Amino acid sequence: MNNINEKIKTAVVIILLSSLKFSAQIDTVYSTNEVIISASRYQENMNFVRDAISTVSKSFIEINNPINLANALFGKAGIWMQQTNHGGGSPFIRGLTGNQTLIMIDGIRLNNSTFRYGPNQYLNTISINDIERIEILRGSGSVQYGSDALGGVVHLITKSPKLGLNNKLNTGIQLKYLSNKMEQSANAYLDYSTKNSGYYTSLSYKKFGDVVAGKNLELESPSSYDEYSFSFKNLRMITDKILLTSSYQYLQQSDVDRFDQVNQRGYEYYKFDPQIRHLAYLKNEMFSSNKFVKKVTLTLSWQKSSESRKTKKENVNFKTIEKDIIDTWGINLLFLSEINSNWLINSGIEYYYDYVQSGATIVNVFDNSRTNIRGLYADGSKFHSFSLFSLSNLIIKEYEIGFGARYNYASLVINDNEFGKPIIHPDAVTGYVSLAYNLNRNIKIISKVNTAYRIPNINDVSSFGLFDYGIEVPNINLLPEQSINYEVGLKFNNQQINSSLFLFRSDLTNLISRIKTTYKGVEFYNGERVYKKVNIGEAYIQGIEFELKYSPLQNFTFTSNLTYTYGENISKNEPMRRIPPLNGSLSFLYNVNRDLETRIEYLFAFEQSSLSSGDIDDHRINNSGTPGWNVLNIYSNYKIGPIILGLGINNLFDEAYRMHGSGIDGIGRSFQVILKYNY
Repeated sequence: MNNINEKIKTAVVIILLSSLKFSAQIDTVYSTNEVIISASRYQENMNFVRDAISTVSKSFIEINNPINLANALFGKAGIWMQQTNHGGGSPFIRGLTGNQTLIMIDGIRLNNSTFRYGPNQYLNTISINDIERIEILRGSGSVQYGSDALGGVVHLITKSPKLGLNNKLNTGIQLKYLSNKMEQSANAYLDYSTKNSGYYTSLSYKKFGDVVAGKNLELESPSSYDEYSFSFKNLRMITDKILLTSSYQYLQQSDVDRFDQVNQRGYEYYKFDPQIRHLAYLKNEMFSSNKFVKKVTLTLSWQKSSESRKTKKENVNFKTIEKDIIDTWGINLLFLSEINSNWLINSGIEYYYDYVQSGATIVNVFDNSRTNIRGLYADGSKFHSFSLFSLSNLIIKEYEIGFGARYNYASLVINDNEFGKPIIHPDAVTGYVSLAYNLNRNIKIISKVNTAYRIPNINDVSSFGLFDYGIEVPNINLLPEQSINYEVGLKFNNQQINSSLFLFRSDLTNLISRIKTTYKGVEFYNGERVYKKVNIGEAYIQGIEFELKYSPLQNFTFTSNLTYTYGENISKNEPMRRIPPLNGSLSFLYNVNRDLETRIEYLFAFEQSSLSSGDIDDHRINNSGTPGWNVLNIYSNYKIGPIILGLGINNLFDEAYRMHGSGIDGIGRSFQVILKYNY
């Protein structure tokens, strides 16, 4: 059986690579209405974008009905989704994750100064029900969006009301059930529009049961959690040249269990309970006929992240309750200039401010006595980040030239009674230049060089607590992580085919890594080995990304992708940590008519046996590596008037599998039923 699987995988690779050669033989004019905003921070036709971008469309979300955003990104070109627990999901872009990739919501940073190194769960604090589409900018983003975009950017665009319809009301409800009670959820929305304004609001409740994994893995408990979410957005045309957007989002997750900690690390329980996110923003877009200020956008934002962790080891008489609250205020001012029809400049000023509250309590389980101790971070710490940037896109005949730069200054004020109260002022400069040549109307050849950076945050310099395989003590003497990224690419587009092939390499320096150290003169604290972070890492990551979308008929679409990534930690002379294996997907979408559509999806990954010392120390990864796997899913939607019935089969052959680096296994064979009513 294993030999058959390997032969199938080899055949898939050959088919994927040969399909690019096939696409180059067709010469018809390509037309698409897909609009991308993440590459240059303004709307562009997908065909004109010179960057490597993956997308998750509204129609994909509607037919697949994924559990959460992590599942929505499974199988997308250049993306690898790690899940430490059922309630988490950390995207890997070009081999990097955690605070080395940037998550944006409607142009506002989700990343704050406490985002952790390595996989984290923050993506899943955004409700999939509120998302219109997703854009993944691979290999760049620091010039456009600032710190943390070493690997790339995941940009989430939320649903918006419609404008220009007189007193038009749309309402709907969605119910979903996933077998073995792995999901029971309900969502209701309202979309109301008048001539000059529109209102959209959504309310969701989700109850997730324990994961039932494939074949003999069966029930993985505890891995359940509950989720509530609410969102509101209003668009209002103040004048014909001023558009005002106001929005508020709220999400709360309760009893989010860490299955791996209970199953492998000797915990009686390990929970995120509760985990809460608020986001409110006010955006004012002003349009002008002046070519130097064609558009001015001012965005004021506030976010609040609240995370409580409740843990108890087996055979001990105390439990620990930790709580971190981060308030983030942001101001973004953007200017779009159209010097002429061939030269666009997008410039901006950005400021973000974080205020961190952190504390912990040790509770005696016998008499309920409590002792307050230092939290994961120094309570009352502050983080300021100020940026200036400018991006230019210039067209000269068949050539498209892009260039830009950003300067970022930060200030970290650490209020730590035990480890000192330093004020740290890191800064960074980054830039990029790209050149594209339009060989003809269908083929674009792309080359690009860009730098990226990550300013050390409060999590880096102030953390004092447990991580995957030890305990960490603070170190304030950290410098920004940096990278130089090179890529060449080929894009082909016509009426039937949209395909791309990118080769990339990233040279990373000043990487922050943990080394063994002491705390109060001892190597172990509370039974855990002591570590601290230092700038000792030098590495490179390189690979290839292929993507194809082929529509030979109006009602039939074939898509495929393939990603290979390799990383070497030069400093340690070993592989980079958690590098994804060769992986990809094939899917077929068939629309019988406007009322019935079916999607068949095949996802696969090869074995990953190239491990770093950190991978070997990680309890989530076997010492021999992570086996390869094949998963087949089938989804279908049938529309009957205002009612849509969705049916799906996840993991048809009940494959036992795990995403490399994850702490929980993938869902086994399961059946989902979705009922939607739209009025």
